[in-house]
Amino acid sequence: MAQFNALVDQYKATERAKSYRAAMICSVIAEVNRDHKKRKKPFTPEDFLPKEKKEKTVSNPKMKRAIERINQMLGGEKQ
Repeated sequence: MAQFNALVDQYKATERAKSYRAAMICSVIAEVNRDHKKRKKPFTPEDFLPKEKKEKTVSNPKMKRAIERINQMLGGEKQ
């Protein structure tokens, strides 16, 4: 399971890097074509990055204990 989590983290980092490259290109194109009179603030790559999703949390105590037990059985780390 730890190896799988490491692969997922690596995949996410790679996707973030790809998204940043694309966002940088978009910001340059938008910047050279922006109307300087209407928009005073220059475009940045962050303006074009997808918003990161918030991690979901479990509020039900029974469900949380069940998830923790399954996590332990699969060798996951305790949080």
